[in-house]
Amino acid sequence: MNKKFIRLMSVLLSVMVLFSCAVSASAEEGTEPAPAEKIDVTVRVEGVDKNLADKEIIVDKNSTVKAVIDAASLDVLYAEDGVTIKSVKGEGEKTTSKWQYAVDGVIKTAAVDTCVLEDDAEIILFNATENAVIPSIDAAEVGISGVITFTGLDKNGVSAPIAGAVITWEVGFGTKTYTTDEKGKIYLTPDEIKEGKHTVEISKVNEYKVPEVVRFNAGEEVDVEEFKGEYKPPKTLFEEVYDFLYSILKGVVEVWTFYFNAILGLFGFGGNNAA
Repeated sequence: MNKKFIRLMSVLLSVMVLFSCAVSASAEEGTEPAPAEKIDVTVRVEGVDKNLADKEIIVDKNSTVKAVIDAASLDVLYAEDGVTIKSVKGEGEKTTSKWQYAVDGVIKTAAVDTCVLEDDAEIILFNATENAVIPSIDAAEVGISGVITFTGLDKNGVSAPIAGAVITWEVGFGTKTYTTDEKGKIYLTPDEIKEGKHTVEISKVNEYKVPEVVRFNAGEEVDVEEFKGEYKPPKTLFEEVYDFLYSILKGVVEVWTFYFNAILGLFGFGGNNAA
């Protein structure tokens, strides 16, 4: 009797073990890891003389910039440290140039394997001077005064006017070039201000023909409103000097007039003391 009971218990235990294993296996098969969240990243490569590549890829969220660059198949050659970029698409560093990168218009100084992308982003790899800037356009006043301002953001996060840059602006069926003044401005005449979208390019290089300003994306457009203001051409050097001297002379005259009237008042010749 005991033997039969023991055998029965053994059978029951065996069944329970098998059932438990089946349930566990079924649970494991039904629990798959959640797919990694994806983000869209564009990678633009600006060499010394021209754009070298434009790529759009999908990567896992929280991928590093290095992982994105490698996934984009840009033929990147790294230095011995494995993170410093020495060449891209066969173009190495030139005299006074250095391969750098920016994310969403901000130049990064961290190593490419430490900068993490949490959202959709644009990466720019550029071969330029070490102090090169990322340009931006302010065309808010173009429909009022014809003025367009160009500023650059450097690797320290400082924004300043871009002086001496050559701007190519679409005018009708052709283009016209301008050079920004010390305030980073160009001045369009009313005839050059046409409502709608206009393509614009920017270029500024050093004595070695190395860019000091990163190129705009190909086909960069500025939306221009209909001209409704009064055109005010930039002042000439003579006009600026004249205005400066006039402001000084005016200040001197006002000061001496004040003292002259004060002296007259002491002697009773002021207007308030007249009989």
